[in-house]
Amino acid sequence: MNTRFGYASVMLQSLKEEIGEFESSLNSNEEIGAYFISTAGGIRLRIESITYRDPYYIVFTGITDQGDKAKLVQHVTQTSILFVPIKVMPEENREPRRFGFSIAEGDEL
Repeated sequence: MNTRFGYASVMLQSLKEEIGEFESSLNSNEEIGAYFISTAGGIRLRIESITYRDPYYIVFTGITDQGDKAKLVQHVTQTSILFVPIKVMPEENREPRRFGFSIAEGDEL
């Protein structure tokens, strides 16, 4: 029996799978963005990292549409995310971010 079921580290593993599946459908000039449904107005965030704080918190860090840095600390039971593709504009002069799966256990995404 998995005694950590429902904890943030387990939630992060599930998010890795969902992100990988979503990223596989993106075009070469797109990266993953997310609307956090449980926040006021459903803010959109260009996700830069996802970490966890066991036992119950998932931490999303990124940039808002207005260019502001943001960090959302969310209880695992309140995490509702709508993944969306965000185009990386040529003037940004960078490759789209991909999370990939070379992440060691316990590291951030």
